[in-house]
Amino acid sequence: LVYILLLVFAVIFVFPFYDMVIGSFMDDNDLFSLHPTFWPREGFDVDAYKELFAVYNFWRPLLNSFYVAAVRTAGTLFFCSLAGFTFAKRQFPGRDKLFFLMLATMMLPYQATIIPWYLLMIKVLKWADTYWPFWVPAWSTAFGIFLMRQFIAASIPDEMIEAAAIDGCSVFGTFVRIVLPLVKPGLAVLGIITFVNGWNIFLEPLLILSDPDKFTAPLALVAFQGSQRYAPRYAMLFAGSTLSTIPLLIIFFAFQRQLISGIMSGAIKGQG
Repeated sequence: LVYILLLVFAVIFVFPFYDMVIGSFMDDNDLFSLHPTFWPREGFDVDAYKELFAVYNFWRPLLNSFYVAAVRTAGTLFFCSLAGFTFAKRQFPGRDKLFFLMLATMMLPYQATIIPWYLLMIKVLKWADTYWPFWVPAWSTAFGIFLMRQFIAASIPDEMIEAAAIDGCSVFGTFVRIVLPLVKPGLAVLGIITFVNGWNIFLEPLLILSDPDKFTAPLALVAFQGSQRYAPRYAMLFAGSTLSTIPLLIIFFAFQRQLISGIMSGAIKGQG
């Protein structure tokens, strides 16, 4: 019974992805037929993909999304790990109060912060039509700092930090040479989550970007839909969505073992 339920849920979750992929190879007659089909009647039609690259140059939004997500992930891993190390292993006045204050920011709804974020990025920092608003705030998220703080506190004994200090290793050297290699599972978890979030961001680019050459993949798909004079060509939108999903699948399957290891490691240490 359990396996039957798992199979049912697997079909429910996989079917939308299957429908998206197959729909990208269908023509409009198949997509809007009164008798729905789950397989192209006239064979696989790749015109939607050809149009996507020939007319709309979809390579650029894909590369833009990868660039945004990669820089966002690299910065988040470094700064959140550094802050987590500070909260876990360094002593300074008000450390615990500052940590709990940081955690309190996780309770703020996203909708309550988007307007102050926009005013800060546009009016104060003058970062309109740049990628900096997608990077700098994400480099020090409360979730990332909390996650890395928990991993570092559970993985690295204080005696190891003290021994490094006695040997003459600087604080930053201890962080780079000792801490980071020992918390790779935590880095994998945070890295995958951050990359996926960075790849999928839509509202922030919609508010900040005005140059079509800088559009990310999700924003470009919406722009393509709005640029079509009459009814949008859904096969092309399905094709764009499929291509936007492939990098995330590659990332997940490439780092699946590290992700599961990190989650299991955190769960076991949390119970301990």
